[in-house]
Amino acid sequence: KAVHEQARRGLVQGRALVEQLVRQAIADGHIDSGRDPATETNLLLALTGFTSLIELDVIEPQDALAAIDVHLDRLFRST
Repeated sequence: KAVHEQARRGLVQGRALVEQLVRQAIADGHIDSGRDPATETNLLLALTGFTSLIELDVIEPQDALAAIDVHLDRLFRST
């Protein structure tokens, strides 16, 4: 139980940091101001969940990187 709580706290802190970066990118005009920071954060974090798919040979690493690149290009070109 203690390990679970420690991992949860770390993930909560990591997510907060990513959302802070997304909010800053919106404030700086790098991401369209109409984007929801929480949603964009969740999408970015979902894309980083490719690890198990790669390890189990469901997808190739280059395909995961391509998907992440496409999302980031869409996110940052929306301005």
